[in-house]
Amino acid sequence: MKPLSEVKEALCCPRCRGEISLSRGEITCLTCGSKYELRGGIPDFRVELCLKSLNRAQKLMYNLYAPLYDAVEGRLMRALGAPEEDLRRLLVDFMEIEPMDKVLEVAVGTGGNIPLIEERTCGLVVGLDVSDKMIWKCLEKALTNGWRVSLVLGCAESLPFKDEFFDKVLIGGGISWYADPIRAIYEALRVVKRGGYVVIFEQVTFLEKALRRDRLVEAVVPPTMLIEVRSLLRG
Repeated sequence: MKPLSEVKEALCCPRCRGEISLSRGEITCLTCGSKYELRGGIPDFRVELCLKSLNRAQKLMYNLYAPLYDAVEGRLMRALGAPEEDLRRLLVDFMEIEPMDKVLEVAVGTGGNIPLIEERTCGLVVGLDVSDKMIWKCLEKALTNGWRVSLVLGCAESLPFKDEFFDKVLIGGGISWYADPIRAIYEALRVVKRGGYVVIFEQVTFLEKALRRDRLVEAVVPPTMLIEVRSLLRG
């Protein structure tokens, strides 16, 4: 895993987007004075503004889910009609990552897409998640497998990254259950460069449809840009 110094150029205060400084293991915003912790070398930029009820529930759910995540996620992806590895490769191929691209994955989870992203770029790769347990599991896998990824604790609705910094952004799942999915999409668009793009992968189950949570993404993303994974597998 990359040290904090490697990702510092990408970071800003999630509250005011001001420059930050790192001193004696503490992160301070030079504009508003907000302070953020380092947890095991991972910066924690989660802010109360985005930790609303749904995000708190999601954080708790994924903290409990983390030990089982890899096994369960593999089964869910196979339900779409292909092995997990094939689906992840299809998703990352769809991002059209160039050799020096800087790539952000929001909701990185345990890092299932990270090795595939790192195969395609020598540039900075950053993974963000709201869940402590998911990040620790991802860190464990990064250290075991020699991944280069830089990890950050943070909220999708208040990304701690500078404007137009990344070439590609992937929102890796669960966006229907964010406290504010629309704000999360606009935040992803803020941090991606002009000419880059944001890819959103969402597993829409009967529950999302029953509660109409899937319509939240459709409110922002044009219908012509919504693609079913099954159609890509058939194609």
